Amino acid sequence: MLISYKAMNVFLSNKVSSYFSDKGDLSLYKNFVNINAAKGTLAINHNFHQPDTTNDDYVRSFTTIGARAGFANAYAARLSNAYTSNQLGGYIQRVWMGRPKTRYNFCGSQKRDMDAERALLVNQLSAELDEKAAAFERELDQITAADVPEQNLKTAKANLSTNFYKALRATYLQKFAEAQAALLVDNNNYKVVKDSWTILGIYLPIITQKFHILAGTEESTHYSYPAELMLTHTRFWNAPKVGKIFFSLGAGLIINNGVQGGQLTPTGINGSYAGKYYNYLTPSTSAKLVYIPLDSHIGFSFRMEKNYGDYKALNGILGIPIVLIDKRGVPSVNFECQIILDDMNHTIKSTLPGNRSSVGLTVGIPFSKIVY
Repeated sequence: MLISYKAMNVFLSNKVSSYFSDKGDLSLYKNFVNINAAKGTLAINHNFHQPDTTNDDYVRSFTTIGARAGFANAYAARLSNAYTSNQLGGYIQRVWMGRPKTRYNFCGSQKRDMDAERALLVNQLSAELDEKAAAFERELDQITAADVPEQNLKTAKANLSTNFYKALRATYLQKFAEAQAALLVDNNNYKVVKDSWTILGIYLPIITQKFHILAGTEESTHYSYPAELMLTHTRFWNAPKVGKIFFSLGAGLIINNGVQGGQLTPTGINGSYAGKYYNYLTPSTSAKLVYIPLDSHIGFSFRMEKNYGDYKALNGILGIPIVLIDKRGVPSVNFECQIILDDMNHTIKSTLPGNRSSVGLTVGIPFSKIVY
């Protein structure tokens, strides 16, 4: 390894965060938000990973939870005085990370340069910590028994020392990791960094979806519980001379229904539908490729999804991901402009030809601290 595992966690959080568009994408931040304009959904997520401050190790696994709500349908229904389809639920995801691997010129300048710069970092941080420790010891010596009444002076000083040096060590490890990652980002002293991760997630609605169905002159109300199960595996490559590449394979299973599967047709009357309503399971497989050239802030993505069962549509998305960085050069906001291609194999006969393609926009916002 050119840098420590904790430093690699920081490095990957920078590189991986350059693409964050959907629930199957990875974020190594404690909190993140995802907005999908085409689906009209807002998702808020929290990462429960607690870093190990005693060992130098890469992030192996963690759990995230979140809430997802559909806002577009509710506003549209209210404005048009139509029926609304409820969309509110929570989901949990378990993420397993692979061991990051770095290829570099072992006998050349890349290894020598990083070794020298890392040694300099150690000396700089050591001098800084020695100065802080000396200042602490001077202040500790000035504490007298009168300052800590009803306490043993020796015990009180020992407790203060234990807490101080524990916090100082954690601060050192964090600064050392961040400084190493910054060196690797700035100098590009490597050929390629590779990593992989697997995400298993489940979405459970809090409230059921409600649909109003017209059969002749009779109207009935039907309910759906659109739970989802998702599994994705992603391979990631980052090379200074090529750029960043994400390749994902996924499988999913959802509780679908005749309205969302396109088997029923809208009546144009208060958001109701005509036809025979029923619920069914829809398994699916998917693949996605994302490429962001070199240090560019703009890239290209392509996703295909094949569904099976009563809903057999082949769907695709062409995207242009755009990442905005902050003053430190760290990704802060991700946008993806999309061309959405629905039912490319024409399995839904009721869909008008012009409605098989549309435009969309996703927004991904990571914030708070990184999971070291």
